Amino acid sequence: MPQVNAIDRPTLKNVIRPALEAKLAERSKELGLQITSGSATYGDTTGSFKLNLATICEDGVVMTQERQAFLDRHELYGLPESALDAEITLSGLRLRIAGIWTKAPKNNILLASLDGRGNRVAPLSLVKAALKRSQG
Repeated sequence: MPQVNAIDRPTLKNVIRPALEAKLAERSKELGLQITSGSATYGDTTGSFKLNLATICEDGVVMTQERQAFLDRHELYGLPESALDAEITLSGLRLRIAGIWTKAPKNNILLASLDGRGNRVAPLSLVKAALKRSQG
């Protein structure tokens, strides 16, 4: 592993984050949690990462903050509890409803891509319409 002399964006992205993620993956298995690194800040000689922790349910599903928000608040958004993990199609993409972003004013529904290409967000009205199409 290379010696780090300065903390800058390329060093964080290409050296520090991969090493940190590898160690976090080891600890995740030991503790039975999902541990991931979040956003990072840096200066010339210092830096910090946000760590995200989530429990793993008995069925193997990671209980993220957005997933818990869906379970707690789905009725306020007019969504049935069964909509969590439901598959929908938006703009030709197959997506799974993964949770609610409670702090987002518009694009507040978190959608996980079924092809493993990460997460997306969409407005509630669009997700409701897609959910109705997929069930109807």
